[in-house]
Amino acid sequence: MMSIRRVAQVGTLAATLLLPQAAHAQRTDSHTWKIGASAGSMIFQTRTQDTEVLPSFGAHFLIMASRVGLQVGVDEGFGSDERSGLALFNDLRRYQAVLMAFPFSSPLEPYFGIGGGVLQAVGVRVDAVVQDPSDRQDLQDQFDETSSSGFMTLMGGIQGRWGRFTAFGQYQLGTAPSNDKLLRGALHSLHGGLRIGLGSAREGIRAGGY
Repeated sequence: MMSIRRVAQVGTLAATLLLPQAAHAQRTDSHTWKIGASAGSMIFQTRTQDTEVLPSFGAHFLIMASRVGLQVGVDEGFGSDERSGLALFNDLRRYQAVLMAFPFSSPLEPYFGIGGGVLQAVGVRVDAVVQDPSDRQDLQDQFDETSSSGFMTLMGGIQGRWGRFTAFGQYQLGTAPSNDKLLRGALHSLHGGLRIGLGSAREGIRAGGY
């Protein structure tokens, strides 16, 4: 499997080759604010589960410059009694910030992103097979400490823009947590959704007195 570093190198090379070709294209959504929502799936592994797929939903905020943007958002994968050893949890929650590049300005265009964030197992608890109260408390403390981890991520997608509205579909790959965490392996996600333009980012900056 291609490593995160190799994927990043390939993505950087592709952006380097593509951006000069799009140098003269004019974007209609430069310097704007956008809010978006998405739905799809998160694909993950734990210490005792191989490959699990959770339905997920998310929301994000995108600040566009000329050909790049900063996206900040949260996604929630909805599960029930997911298992990692003696730990059980329900949902996966992902907080992230992604720097995005839009090399083409066209009705249908690709985009790429690189960023990072925190992935958290939600509703972590000790399996009922552990009866001793002291043991349960020790395990709960341990699971609380190992339920979240930082990650780096790569994103690739395609979008279509019609006025203020942008429909998109994207794939995202997150790096694996350390071995002491409840989750293991890379996190994969597939999402589709819609973004709505809220207006000019430059006007908002002027209104704030900057």
